[in-house]
Amino acid sequence: MKKLFFITVLLALSSPAVALNFNSTVLKLKCPSRGLIEITLHAFGHISELWKGHYYVGSGHEMHNGMEYFKFSNGDTLMHHPETDKFTFYFAKSHKLKACKKLSEHPIKVAFN
Repeated sequence: MKKLFFITVLLALSSPAVALNFNSTVLKLKCPSRGLIEITLHAFGHISELWKGHYYVGSGHEMHNGMEYFKFSNGDTLMHHPETDKFTFYFAKSHKLKACKKLSEHPIKVAFN
């Protein structure tokens, strides 16, 4: 019984998939050529990206081959690999993939009066 418990815990710790919270979460990413990009994951699948005064929206996300894809109205696509918690952006105007560094992730606290 102890052996089974130990193996279960070991497996759980060795493959940590990092799921994003789609109930109002803010991600801050540092990406080459754009600098700081703030991604907001809203409830009901609405997403937005803000960088250097540019603001674009999108809706929903798709899963393909273990990757999450988020498409924005300007043609940009954010890719997230849940197993490694790594982010890559496809910037539509430059037609290039850029690896981004996650700086922070935190829930948005919404107060209803």
